[in-house]
Amino acid sequence: MKLSLTIITPVFNNVHLLKETLQSIESQFSEDIEYIIIDGDSNDGTKELIAEYGHIVTKVISEKDHGMYDALVKGLLISSGDIICYLNAGDIFYNHTTELVVKLFSENDIQWVTAYRTLCNENNVITKVDAPFRYKSNLIEKGVYGKWLPYIQQESTFWRRDLNKYVNLEELRTLNIAGDYYLWYCFSKYASLEVVKSPLGVFKIHDGQLSENLILYWNEVDSFVSKKSILTILQVIYEAFFWLVDVRIREKLVKNVWKFDFKINRWRRG
Repeated sequence: MKLSLTIITPVFNNVHLLKETLQSIESQFSEDIEYIIIDGDSNDGTKELIAEYGHIVTKVISEKDHGMYDALVKGLLISSGDIICYLNAGDIFYNHTTELVVKLFSENDIQWVTAYRTLCNENNVITKVDAPFRYKSNLIEKGVYGKWLPYIQQESTFWRRDLNKYVNLEELRTLNIAGDYYLWYCFSKYASLEVVKSPLGVFKIHDGQLSENLILYWNEVDSFVSKKSILTILQVIYEAFFWLVDVRIREKLVKNVWKFDFKINRWRRG
């Protein structure tokens, strides 16, 4: 059965970034996509821009909120897709992204998945592409990814809506900057994060983004993750070794990545 996908974009006074995100969604839009925009009552032309793209925007809420994750919760509550993700203003998808994700989830028993970690500059020039290795659930719960081991890229991460029931939405609303990691923390207790060998989402580096404040980010993460132990440190060192070796070597050692098999025209794990 072919599944549907919900994309949520929280935005507030970012009209200069939002247009590129809208164009990214428009370039691959299909009837399987529900696109929700939650605007914090912007006054910089954002509302007018959203109206221009009304042919791809399924639902809009424009009202004052208490920050990005309050806006995200509003989007989650009105979403109806079988698969969920969120894309902030300025960030973009590759042209194949929604088609790939819907096909992958529709044909396989996957709960949540992430992909290549891709960065671009303000001119949309791709400046970095990095293939992930694996993400261990117990280490996600400890809050080590992004601090001691490579981060999980939010723009490339998708999950089944069933996982939303494990998220305390009221707690998510209260977070200022680390809501992405809170989602991963909640999901990791019930399902393993899988990796697909493909670029999906692109994170744009630009001035003024919330993620610039790393001290605040990690203070917020530490407020909800599980306590670390000596065993955690030892496991981090072990995992770090694999992250440092050549991607071809680690894929031979651990066959946990979804790859496209051209012989059968399907994605398969191995």
